[in-house]
Amino acid sequence: MQEVPQGSEPTAGREGHVTGHAYFGDVEDVPPTSVRSEDGWQAVDIRFLLPPSMQLSSPVALFRALFPPGAAHRTHTHPDADEFVYVIRGKARIGAGDEERDAGPGTVQLIPAGTVHWLHNLDEDEPVEVVGGYLGVQSLQEAGYRYVGDGPQNPV
Repeated sequence: MQEVPQGSEPTAGREGHVTGHAYFGDVEDVPPTSVRSEDGWQAVDIRFLLPPSMQLSSPVALFRALFPPGAAHRTHTHPDADEFVYVIRGKARIGAGDEERDAGPGTVQLIPAGTVHWLHNLDEDEPVEVVGGYLGVQSLQEAGYRYVGDGPQNPV
């Protein structure tokens, strides 16, 4: 890992502490990323946890996403980055390509770059919380995010 100079600013609006060797932050100090329902984000609170200025030997756009009851991330793809998702809490329905399954705490999903996929919170009372990342890039934009549409895999 390349060192981040002590005292360098992570990014505007992000609290955290950068030392000569590491970045320390808290998800509650990171503002939600502005995502739009017309781009497939239905009531999702997603926060990218690492400053894009971090220079790592293997870049990753690390995120925490919270899906309130009924929320969904509709059918989409990102051709420029693999993605991993780890379910921390809640019950979701996830799909990738032609496969779909229920997912709960402890479920991990690895989505190869370019694979169409989605997630939907099935619970009427509890949120779904996931941690994930886009590998080899430092932002959603670099991953090449593309909304595909409300295909048949998306429960409503």
